[in-house]
Amino acid sequence: MNRAISRQGLGVAAGNVLLALTYVLFLASHLQGFAATPRLSLICLVVAESLCLIFALIRTDPNATWHSWSTWATTLAGTFLPLLLRPTGAPDDLLAGQAIQVAGLLLQIAALGALNRSFGLLPAHRGVKTDGLYRAVRHPLYMAYALAGIGYVVNNFDLHNLAVLVVGTGFQVLRILNEETFLLRYPDYADYARRTRWRLLPLIW
Repeated sequence: MNRAISRQGLGVAAGNVLLALTYVLFLASHLQGFAATPRLSLICLVVAESLCLIFALIRTDPNATWHSWSTWATTLAGTFLPLLLRPTGAPDDLLAGQAIQVAGLLLQIAALGALNRSFGLLPAHRGVKTDGLYRAVRHPLYMAYALAGIGYVVNNFDLHNLAVLVVGTGFQVLRILNEETFLLRYPDYADYARRTRWRLLPLIW
């Protein structure tokens, strides 16, 4: 094994450990919140983030990956910022917040089911997924993240959670742009992009 591969492997392993530790803190905080005030929204977010963690840890090796300071910065921020959301202890969920969050969760499950072990963090080529939600938009998982985050903040509103949502969503948009820049080099993805016009929101972007 050469030094470059060794450094890359160590970086991936360190990222996985950091992700798992951050998730444990996230899980503990939300389970404590649920014990104090049982709420559907808290369980929804734990389920959604648990699926992301599982698929991130069992992901297949890509054909190619884009390693740069910008991709690492946007990936780390987009991945870890949502795990900084915290329950506020509000006694009840608003119906609108529950509906938005459950919709985001269901979309996230559908998108993760389509990706399966092709789910990844850095921009990488693991083949092109075109089934299910990927027929409508090229990045349905990011759309699901945004919906779930909005619903969560509606039910757990404070300035901390609002800032996490706004900044985190901004970094997710940057992740989309990085992924597109990388993947459009491949003819199969370029063809998919021509056939599936919208990146994130149908009729908008």
